[in-house]
Parts: sequence; structure tokens; C-alpha cells
Amino acid sequence: MYKVLIADDENLIRITLKNMIDWKALDCEVIALAKDGQEAYDIYCAAHPEIVITDLKMPKMDGIELITKIRSENTNTQVIALSNYSDFELVRDAMKAGAFDYLLKVTLEEKELETIIEQVKENCESQHANISQEEDQALMQLRQCMILRKNEHVMEEEEFLATLQQPVFTPYHKDYQMAYFRIDNINILYENKVRDHTKLKQNLQDLIKETIPFSMPYLMIFLSNHSGVLMFHGEEKIRVLNICNSIIRNISQYLDLPLSVIVSPKEKDISTFYQSYLDILSSHEKRFYEGEGTLLLSEESIDFEDLDMNQIDFHTNIFAAISSKDIEQVNALVQKTLHYMKVHRIAPYSVKEYIIFILNNIEGNEIVKGMKEVYPFDLLHRHIYASETFDRLCDNVERSFEEICKWLWSTGSDKYKKNIMQIIAYVEEHLAQKVTLKMIAEAFGMSESYLSRTFKNETGMNLIGFINERKMKKAKELLKDDNYMIKDVAMQVGIDDQFYFNKVFKKSFGISPSEYRKKLSSKPLE
Repeated sequence: MYKVLIADDENLIRITLKNMIDWKALDCEVIALAKDGQEAYDIYCAAHPEIVITDLKMPKMDGIELITKIRSENTNTQVIALSNYSDFELVRDAMKAGAFDYLLKVTLEEKELETIIEQVKENCESQHANISQEEDQALMQLRQCMILRKNEHVMEEEEFLATLQQPVFTPYHKDYQMAYFRIDNINILYENKVRDHTKLKQNLQDLIKETIPFSMPYLMIFLSNHSGVLMFHGEEKIRVLNICNSIIRNISQYLDLPLSVIVSPKEKDISTFYQSYLDILSSHEKRFYEGEGTLLLSEESIDFEDLDMNQIDFHTNIFAAISSKDIEQVNALVQKTLHYMKVHRIAPYSVKEYIIFILNNIEGNEIVKGMKEVYPFDLLHRHIYASETFDRLCDNVERSFEEICKWLWSTGSDKYKKNIMQIIAYVEEHLAQKVTLKMIAEAFGMSESYLSRTFKNETGMNLIGFINERKMKKAKELLKDDNYMIKDVAMQVGIDDQFYFNKVFKKSFGISPSEYRKKLSSKPLE
């Protein structure tokens, strides 16, 4: 849809032009009528219409000056001049200033206006094709900077500012706002609900475009199929908030997906872009207790408390309730634990680590007893770490304990055969080495195929997957010691390729080793 601005100091001319043709049928929308050149220029700066129809004689700023200003800022905007019979000199000056063509007011007819609009559109498309590649490249460069910084790669502020000097960002150098949007709990939704990731991005893009008014200038930069950043220029803060609220509501209504949005303050200068971007990312992670589909302002302070293990004993009580097979007491204690976390606004990462600590101890106790049948504790861990909001975490925790209790008391305590327990013990003893199927098979006098098949049949797990799981759990403990560099930790679990170690660790816990260590040493950003 092409945005059209009509400027003339005669109200009758403005109304006549607006009503003369079916603009919608031409894929156009008249977004505003201006009574003088200054008003027209102000509207242009705010809305950036693709087509401007302007009189040449107007108060405050004449049409020639208006055309000159518009064309100096955006050569893709097409301007049609309106003139009278006696305005030959003005028409010539208008064409020199960059007008596409001119129309005589007194002889103007419907067909003539439709014809020139079609010609203007063709010219718009031609010029857009020439500059779109440059604009796309500029947006891609900014996207790369934003993604790298979001993933905690080293990105200097100067790199952002250099990218933002490209022409497509010029309107946003003064008075801009940013909004970071992201589908909540997306990793869980990808597993259970959303299958086509590319289609999700297209649906989000279409709905956001439909929600934002045509007259409102903005840039949309997707950081992934489910998240991105909007940049608004020159708008009132309350209007941006209302639009973001509408985006959240429309995504929920039409896609049945929860989307949260974090809005920055209105920034006066592009020099603040880097810090403003970091602030909205940090604030988005801090929405944990606010729930899904939340609209937050990045300047709002959201503080969390540290978890003091000396002040709580939920874990020991849960272990005792499990030992006594008191399922009602287990459920009550889980609810009490979660209630404590919410009331005290414990840091989200600490909440998740505490739940994982309890699950690991339950699993460890069962291994000591000798399990014959395995429960997928690693799947529970992934769901816990993937829970971006407290409500979602509660659902996953409650479901996990309910299923664990059923498993524990329906299968008995003797869950692994002796030979499997010996293999598990062997793996634990050799975690610092590169443990292979061949190595284990030779130690137990088995063929590799028989070893793999027996372990899989008995435990339900792939042996290599089990080895990696144990290595990553040990690595997690080692990372708590700052005396070890990450490459040293990798070597301690028998992996000499740090890149491969990073990949396996992130696949296991949803976070890189450096991110995990950073969260341990400072207050988490979630």
C-alpha cells in the first residue's frame, strides 16, 4: 500500500483530489491533507509517504522548497506538482528540484490523475529495486551486530554506531524508540506446538505490519524466527505502548501464541542505541514473574533476591517424603517451594538450579539402589531450563514430580541389572578420558554391538548419549571453580576440542559454558 500526502492551501482542492479517484483500487492510501508547506514537511518527516502531491504556491514553505527538502532526504519519494496556467517558471523549477511530473489544476480529470499515479508507482518500484539491495544489506549488518551481542560475543559500541550511519537509519538518528518482541517459552512450543519455524516468522511479520498504522514509520529486524526488534521514529511514547499492546493481543488472538514486548524509553540521539539495546534484552530476561504476554518498559527496575541455601530445607523434606512414599506430602512441599520462590522473588536461574539439584539427587539415590529401568531426567532438565516464565516453570515442575513419583513407586527400587551398574560405574571412573564404545567393550569382554544393544535395551538410553550426559554434569560442577579455564574443564571431561565441548554443553543445558559461568559470578539477567 502506497502512502499519499496531498498539500494545498485551498481546502476545496485538497478534498477534490482525495475524492476524485478510488485510491484503494490503486493500492494507495491518502494518509494526510496539509494546508501549507511546513505542515506537509512535518507530516512527511513523521510518515515518509511514497507519493506527495503538492501545490507550488503555499504559505510558510512553498512547493519548490518542499520538493527540494524531500528529494534531498529520500530520492525514492515521488512528488507530483500542482500548478496553474501562469506557473510555467515555477513548474520548471519544480522539475529541476526533482518533481516527477506536474498537473494543471483547472483541467485535472479522474483519468489523468489515475494515469499519473500508475506511472509514479512504476517509478517507485523501479527506484526501490535499485536501493532495496543497499537497504537490505544495511539491515542485515545491523541484524548481525544485534545477534552477536545478544549471544554475548564481543561487539564494540563503535561497530553498532558505524552500521547505523547508513542512509536507511538516518530518520532514526533523533527521537526514536525500540521494542524487543519474542514468543514466550518458544523452546517448549517448538517441541509441542510450533512445527514450521519459517512460517511462524512470516505470520509474525504479517500481523505486526497489519497492526502498525500506515502513517507510522518503523523498521522491523528479525533476530530469529520468533523474535526481533522494532524501531519507531518520532512517536509519542504512549502511542508506541498502545501499538505494542495491540501486537501482543493480535498474536495471541490469531496465532494463539504468547508474545512479550519490552519497550525502551524515547531516546533523543542514536549514540544511545547500543546501551538501549542491551537494556531491553536485559529487561526481557527479567520478566520471569510477570508471566506470558507481558508489556514492560526497560527503565522499570526489576530486582531479584539471591537464594540462600542455609535458609531453606525444602529439598531435605522432599527427599524424606519420597523415601516414605508420601505423594501428597511431596506435592505439598513442591507447592511450598515454588510459593517461597515467588514471594521472595528469587533469581530465576537460582530457582531452576535448585529444582535441578533436587532432581539430580533423586536420580542419584536411585542409581545407588541399582536401577533396571531409566526415567528421562535429562528431558526434565531441558524443560526446566527452557521455562522462561514462572507459571510455565510451575507447570513443568509439578508435572515432573507427579511423573517421577508414579515411576518410582510403580517400578520398584531394583532398576538396573548388575552388569549395567558395572558399566555405569566404569563410565563414572573414566570421565576424564575419551570414553569410547570400543574401550568399554574391551573392558567387559563384549562386542561393541552387543554392548550398545544391551545398554539400550536395559536402560532405554543410547550409551554414547549417557556418557556425554555424565561428562556434562561433571563439567557443570567444574565450571563453578574459577581456577579452571573453560578449555581446562573440557580436558577434565576428556574432550580436547573446546568448540565441540561448547556445542555439547549448550545442547545439554541450553546455555554455553561461558554464559553459565557468567551467571554464577553475577546476578542473572533472567
